[in-house]
Amino acid sequence: MPGPEHDIVIGADGFLGRNLVPRLRAEGREVGAIGRAAGDLSDWANVERALRAAPPAGRIFHVVTRQRTGAVQYDIQGELLAINARVHLNVLEAWRLFQPQAKLVSTGSSCTYPESAEPLPEARFGQGPTHPSVIGYGLAKQVLATGSAAYAHQYGLSFLHCVLATLYGPHDNKASDRSHFVGALLDRAVREKAAGAQQFEVWGNPQTVREVLHVDDQIDAILAADRVFDNEVLNCAANTPVTVEAVARAALAALDWSVPLVSPPGSFQGAAYKMLDSTRFLDRTGWRPRIDLEAGLRRLVAEEYAKQ
Repeated sequence: MPGPEHDIVIGADGFLGRNLVPRLRAEGREVGAIGRAAGDLSDWANVERALRAAPPAGRIFHVVTRQRTGAVQYDIQGELLAINARVHLNVLEAWRLFQPQAKLVSTGSSCTYPESAEPLPEARFGQGPTHPSVIGYGLAKQVLATGSAAYAHQYGLSFLHCVLATLYGPHDNKASDRSHFVGALLDRAVREKAAGAQQFEVWGNPQTVREVLHVDDQIDAILAADRVFDNEVLNCAANTPVTVEAVARAALAALDWSVPLVSPPGSFQGAAYKMLDSTRFLDRTGWRPRIDLEAGLRRLVAEEYAKQ
């Protein structure tokens, strides 16, 4: 029945949403899945229609974002700002008007933080310039996080904005300008191994540092955070830095492919170091990831490439 045991997932057919919806249903929750069939969510009329028609929910998981990756993102930051900011503002207003009893659980990105050579705690959120490749995308995520807090304060609502690690796992988009970097790297390795390549290129600086989580672990983390935290912007990761080179070696190991790594000059380079400090989340919830990188990549190979 609609009510506290009912959830709404906005972005149900995206990467995170396609993994989140079955997880919630496996826990016995009713899920209202709002995806592309609802129309362009940067258009208020579509968001109004979807949230007005939805039964009253205990939680709204807002996991929609327009995102591009690699070098192409440099050239479309205005577009990403305009589209994403409209989507987020529409969701905030529809939440207030049609689902005020629901807790809005939204997802953010480390792109909202300034560049730093140290792990970033929540106190640094929005404090300084972001990397040029994500300036518009990151600003739109700040609109969502700050907007959630503003709406909660004025209208007595409840929210949680979880800043996530870089994700990999099933249902990631494999288009070259849309896949998250781990999935894109693995997909390229699968194809190059099949073609008989004698080496594997690691684009950018192999010592670039990120934090990566299997999407199942990240969903576990979001749900753990929801049980403990309210009305906060919260780093929701594992404090486990990894270099791009280490990700590449794990991908080759998952494929049982032993070739040398090479780094071509002049390929795309994002921020050199991007790590969240998730100490508050880890200490209060006791959550820890269950899936190590190589095991997660082996699972992904079995799920999405075994029949090729």
